[in-house]
Amino acid sequence: MNVTTAEQSPKQQLRPGFFEEAFRDSALTPTLRTFAEAFCMRFDVRGVCDPLYCANVAAFETGLGDGCGKFFSDRTPTEQGIAKVGDRLLFAYSTCISKASTDTTAESISTMLRNVLNGSSLEEVLTGPVLDHQSY
Repeated sequence: MNVTTAEQSPKQQLRPGFFEEAFRDSALTPTLRTFAEAFCMRFDVRGVCDPLYCANVAAFETGLGDGCGKFFSDRTPTEQGIAKVGDRLLFAYSTCISKASTDTTAESISTMLRNVLNGSSLEEVLTGPVLDHQSY
């Protein structure tokens, strides 16, 4: 099991207002925003368009959105969709992920999403090991 923590590698400071700018004009659900912020912070993803891209990938694959900025709070994510999020983000951000963390797998990214969907806070996702709590 991957037990990568945010303390494994030094992280750059985010510039003030980074996530506010990234999510400007977005009707993002709180859980998808938390996941996108956690992903970008844990893996040092710093492009201003990346947080919303991560949220849209998670939304599309889980059925929580259309992947183009429309988000649904009344849907239940599927386990198959959560697994696809891990695969897609690992592929899209493999360079950032390999620099920020060792042994990160698609499953560990999916577990981050699963934990956020189950109510874990941003701080819990960033400071704790990537552990699996399956529920929703």
